[in-house]
Amino acid sequence: MTTPNLALPYLAAAQAQKHVTVNEALDHLDGLVQLSVISSTLTAPPATPSEGDRYIVAAGATGAWAGWDGSVAHFSGGAWLRLTPQTGWIAWDQGAGGIVTYDSVNGWAVLPTGGGSGGGLVILPVINGDFETGDAAGWTVTLGTAAVSDWAAISYGAAGTSTARNGTYIFSGGEGTAAQARITAHQDIDISGDTSGLYWLTADLMKNYQDQDKPSVTFDILDIAGAVLASTSVTKTDGLVGITPVILSLARPGGAASARITLDITRGTGNNNNAAIDNVKLLGSGAGGTVTPLPDVTLAQAPSGAAIGAHVIEELLSGLAGASVASTITIPDRAIVLAVSTRTVTAITGATSYDCGIAGTLNKFGGSLGIAAGSTNVGVIGPQAFYAATPIMLTANGGSFTGGAVRVAIQYLLPSAPGA
Repeated sequence: MTTPNLALPYLAAAQAQKHVTVNEALDHLDGLVQLSVISSTLTAPPATPSEGDRYIVAAGATGAWAGWDGSVAHFSGGAWLRLTPQTGWIAWDQGAGGIVTYDSVNGWAVLPTGGGSGGGLVILPVINGDFETGDAAGWTVTLGTAAVSDWAAISYGAAGTSTARNGTYIFSGGEGTAAQARITAHQDIDISGDTSGLYWLTADLMKNYQDQDKPSVTFDILDIAGAVLASTSVTKTDGLVGITPVILSLARPGGAASARITLDITRGTGNNNNAAIDNVKLLGSGAGGTVTPLPDVTLAQAPSGAAIGAHVIEELLSGLAGASVASTITIPDRAIVLAVSTRTVTAITGATSYDCGIAGTLNKFGGSLGIAAGSTNVGVIGPQAFYAATPIMLTANGGSFTGGAVRVAIQYLLPSAPGA
């Protein structure tokens, strides 16, 4: 008999030559603990192995490794010992220069490291994922009537408030007719040739009428026949108006052919459809390439929906004119600001320098900043919490702005309340 996880041999009662069994177990442990393999590309044993050498056996193994595809081969006591991997094993691959992980469906794969050529996230092609083109092309509407609207035009709040999405188009259910009481649409993304072992779906769920409207996102992985292999979903059911960033994740099952994103908005009784879904993105863990950073990431989320997100929003303020210029992007209500950074994209004229701040503290994020093209500043603060939507102000020094362009970025954290 052997142990259930590492297959270490048990000692039998009154067993003779106990040292043989104990030494066999020690050989297993020596091969598995702090697992580091020389290579994962060989199909046959090297001619002159050294004691303790370990390899992940590549597909099509021959010789002493025949039939060991995917196993760990450990040279101990002058012979090759086979260690059969289980889901969750991690090893350092010296040949690849990175960490590899094992699962019973996909075998060994490089663990994404967050950047560089050794592995990283890949962005999969969601059509009109942020809907800034102002149409719903690529989405199959299966219920209701499709409509794409500007969030600022919907009834709650004036343009520029924390719930406004000025100039950004969204997937919305439209206004108040019976046919639009609910709208459902989906999009399928081909992942048959993708090598990712994990997928993440991110989106912003928005509502501007308390309690009644319910935007939801469902993430499915389908086989080639369209049958659902794995599924997860989230619905914004809380009574709070505003924007809730969400993230869904699924491991890639065997036979995966496509990923389906389904958007569903249900209108509450007796009011217009005041809910929307925006900024839909699909990411895969990938087997190589570099990370494409996201402007909105949920750092942690409780089962109730309470979450904390990290965000970066930016705007190019061009054609600067007058004593000061205000951004149309705002620091959101309840945001914890880490910094506001700037870059002078086009040389500023009419002023000798400029300040970056907010009304009442014009140089809060930097004073006497450079007017030459390429000048930058990272205005780190506190951090500080804000309790109202607050635009960024650029104020001219030594004269009024007569030209130039500055890109402004707001870097902040944003908590959200429990949904239930």
